[in-house]
Amino acid sequence: MIIHVETHDRPRYTREVSAYFRLRKTVFHDQLGWDVPVHGDEERDPLDEMPCTYALSVDAAGAVNAGIRLIPTTQTTLLDLAFDGLVPEGLHFSSPTIWELSRFCVDRRNAGGRLPVGLGLATLELSLANFEYARRNGITHYITVTEQRIFELTRVFDLGCELLGHQTIDGCPVVCCLIQIDEHVRRLTERYRPLMQARQPSCRDATSHAPAPAASQPDREIPVPTRRSPQA
Repeated sequence: MIIHVETHDRPRYTREVSAYFRLRKTVFHDQLGWDVPVHGDEERDPLDEMPCTYALSVDAAGAVNAGIRLIPTTQTTLLDLAFDGLVPEGLHFSSPTIWELSRFCVDRRNAGGRLPVGLGLATLELSLANFEYARRNGITHYITVTEQRIFELTRVFDLGCELLGHQTIDGCPVVCCLIQIDEHVRRLTERYRPLMQARQPSCRDATSHAPAPAASQPDREIPVPTRRSPQA
């Protein structure tokens, strides 16, 4: 099951959000060795203190096995802080209808099966749920930075990712992509919906109750990481 935890939902889903932070620490810090901010057994950065939404894959026992963070580009994003130069000059993204996807991670021990091409079902499930979330909330585009290997896997499903730029950061090839939420995405969601429904119950409807936050003002108060750290 996919749940979308918005800012006003956090008190209700404290356990699930904490589990997501712990999974981030396990994946990014422990397994990949990236220079990310760690607080005890959790990985959190300054953007988690700002308005954002978490899309979490939760199994029947209530364990979080995958998750991703959604941030409107009207406020500071991870792309702003950690990936300077990844987007070509002249391209700027700051709109209530363009949101960033970041800090995607999967517990590979408990995330369910994999498709023949190697893409995990949890990854596809989160993608489809976020497409639905976008349509319900007036989001027209997602922008994201991901490992190049993940990008190549998602191309098999023709998710409509437009490649904007690529770099090798800390030895990891990463790409920046733009995804338009259009009729193609709607048809894609309908095509793969039976596969997800056969696996487990459909995602919980989550709709924003307020417009995307205005552009954040105190950018200088957010510490910039000492090293750039890519997210999966």
